[in-house]
Amino acid sequence: MKSLAFNKLHYLVLLLGLYGCRDVQPEEKAAYIGRADPLFCGWCGGWLVTVDSITYRANVSEPYKGGNQDVWIRFEKDESDGAKKQGNWITISSIRPR
Repeated sequence: MKSLAFNKLHYLVLLLGLYGCRDVQPEEKAAYIGRADPLFCGWCGGWLVTVDSITYRANVSEPYKGGNQDVWIRFEKDESDGAKKQGNWITISSIRPR
């Protein structure tokens, strides 16, 4: 009886271990925060963020609003409305210095 319960425990630990090894989504990407975008809505257009040679617009948290910074980010495309979809906006879920 103990052996059966012990085997079930091994399977549970193995299953939880495999579940913990999955990739975190979205993956972290190297990015460059350039400058504020003055043309889009008179300085309210967010910051220009370059990821894999594609430039996006994004709202950036306070410590990174100086521009000209290399960072690591996790992001998703912001398609909440037509203007953001056409303006190539992203939503940054995490950011840290590179």
